[in-house]
Amino acid sequence: MPMSIPLASQEARWFFEGGSVRHADVQQWFEQYSPYPRASGVGPPVWRPRKDGKSDIYLLVPGAADIGIKWREGDLQVKGRVADLGTVVFAGWHAGRVERWVKWSYGALPGAYRDIFERTASLDTVTVHKTRALRKIRLGTFTGAAEEVAATTLLDRGLNIEMTDLSVDGRAYCSVAFEAFPDDSAMHAAFNGAVSLFLEGLTSVTLSVQDSRSYPHWLRDR
Repeated sequence: MPMSIPLASQEARWFFEGGSVRHADVQQWFEQYSPYPRASGVGPPVWRPRKDGKSDIYLLVPGAADIGIKWREGDLQVKGRVADLGTVVFAGWHAGRVERWVKWSYGALPGAYRDIFERTASLDTVTVHKTRALRKIRLGTFTGAAEEVAATTLLDRGLNIEMTDLSVDGRAYCSVAFEAFPDDSAMHAAFNGAVSLFLEGLTSVTLSVQDSRSYPHWLRDR
């Protein structure tokens, strides 16, 4: 089994009823607003389903919103919240909860582990179909400089900005999320500044803290 390298991140996420087509102003902002310089060859974001059209299967822990356990494309992923940094106001009017998370991924597991998610009727699981568009920002450690790079670029330090169409039990939703990594001592200030700069372009819609939560929290309350 491949060894997992824990990924520490800071995140803010919002969920909405209905798919992205129902939230055209948000989708247009996400796809077109560009407050950062772009590296050569960076094009508009591309919407992609999960590999081979597969879905994420979440194992829900009763009463818990601080842990996410899921089966994704043959990998077991465990994600735990290590800190709730509270409500942050971005760009003067958008509000969201910022949290610190650590994620572990384990691949090449025996089939019995997949059975936990797909065949164990006594456990509470939720299947989530996702189609996602991703943008990536490289964040300079010392200079604070930010540059948008291609979504396929591997970064040591950066910010993922994603918009995702979700389908759960035949109902459509969508989400907008910012995820910065790694969670080093300078990241909180860099995260707040970068997210605020990006959200300055979203003027026709206000993101509210009532819509802001993690995947485990959203799936538990849904």
